[in-house]
Amino acid sequence: CLSPLFLAFFLSNSLKEAVLSSLTFGGVFTLLSNYWLAFFKDYAYLTLGSVTIAYCGVYALWGTLFWRFSRPGPYRPLQMAGIWCIFEFFKSIGYLGYPWGLIVYPFNNLLPLLQIADLGGIWPISFWGALGNATIAELFLRSKDRIRYGATFLGLSIIFIGYGAVRMSTPIPELDRLGTILVQHNRDPWETGKEIENLRTLQRLTRQGIEQLGGKVDLVVWSESSLPRPFRESRQYYQRVPPEEPFLEFLRKSNTYFLVGNPVVKNKEQREVQNGVVLLTPEGSIVDTYGKRHPVPFAEHIPFYEYAWVQNFFRRVIGLEGIWALGDTDTIFKVRGRGGSEICFGVPICFEDAFPYICRKFIRQGADLLINITNDAWSRRKSAEVQHFVVARFRSIEMKRVLLRATNGGVTGAIGPFGEILSQAPLFEETYLALEVPVFKENHLTFYTQMGDWFPLLLSILLLGVLMKSLIRGEAEFSL
Repeated sequence: CLSPLFLAFFLSNSLKEAVLSSLTFGGVFTLLSNYWLAFFKDYAYLTLGSVTIAYCGVYALWGTLFWRFSRPGPYRPLQMAGIWCIFEFFKSIGYLGYPWGLIVYPFNNLLPLLQIADLGGIWPISFWGALGNATIAELFLRSKDRIRYGATFLGLSIIFIGYGAVRMSTPIPELDRLGTILVQHNRDPWETGKEIENLRTLQRLTRQGIEQLGGKVDLVVWSESSLPRPFRESRQYYQRVPPEEPFLEFLRKSNTYFLVGNPVVKNKEQREVQNGVVLLTPEGSIVDTYGKRHPVPFAEHIPFYEYAWVQNFFRRVIGLEGIWALGDTDTIFKVRGRGGSEICFGVPICFEDAFPYICRKFIRQGADLLINITNDAWSRRKSAEVQHFVVARFRSIEMKRVLLRATNGGVTGAIGPFGEILSQAPLFEETYLALEVPVFKENHLTFYTQMGDWFPLLLSILLLGVLMKSLIRGEAEFSL
């Protein structure tokens, strides 16, 4: 998929040509792969439009470096692979990080190839994919070194697959099992006037799941924003709705713990509310809460929103009435498993499961598994659901932990520690998964969980050295 772009860089006669190629590729690619952002409520031009325009600028800026490392030389494919890997890394981190559309995702079903992620995250695979594309571009040019380039790519492929085969043949100890109901009620919580109807659907599907597991359930999981009213502050409301079986009464009858997407009031006086999750006991007590720490920029959170002029702009021009407050704690929840073991888990909310640093924090603080709650139902597009699922799948591989996902419309499922799909619900259907989830836990953390994103940082140092060397030699003059 990158070969035409790399070929354009190789054939560019000037920096201007290379930057134009990069800008065009970035704009078209972003627009087509993220078209479902146009269904983000009434903010289509703010989301899809701003993301596309922004990435035209990002790709144009990086086009300078792409072109610099695409100049003829014996190590050109390696340099292109390195700079592309670094680009994807910096594209995916920070407040504005957007780790969608990375080159690793199309390979998500080639599990032996992907196990290298528990050493270096997805970044060695990004390097490998870019190297393959650069090698193909060299074949089109009939480079004299094409045999050596092809052998290098083949050798790296064998190393990755060999490591993966050994890793997947090494069993991971099973700590316990968790009787879990993952509910997918397929209702958009942004639709007004359907709050009680949605709650009825959630309770009905949960009841069916509990019956399927014979009443022996350790945890029920409802997706992001399932309960739109803060539980603690709206307790009287949940004591009387739905009228035929109020939610608190339903909790007591279910006799299990509920993990529910629910707003968490951070500061009542200042009206600060987090996009959160609560763990409820059968008696209706709150065990603990977690507030989303990485919000969607300019949709869930806006910098400098405390200033009146910023609020007025977004309310009058954009139509955005409010934002979520940032979470400030990496909560580790705990429940008992089938065998009586204490099962600890972290709950990345929505696209937080796309950010390895968030999931690594949970695991480093003792989480035995990850549970993601998501509302992607607003997109009404299968591609949006599947893209998110694929992104999340890599967190299991990196940290060798089970990942559960309870989503509004999909993809609800369970992913094993090697990235294997243990169970998966169909998209956009009212359904549930009743599972005895195996909880795997090695005695040691994976190298990536401990060391983080060392691979792209190492590449940055190496390529910076190459760039400095060329500058010293006077080889970095750009022809405009």
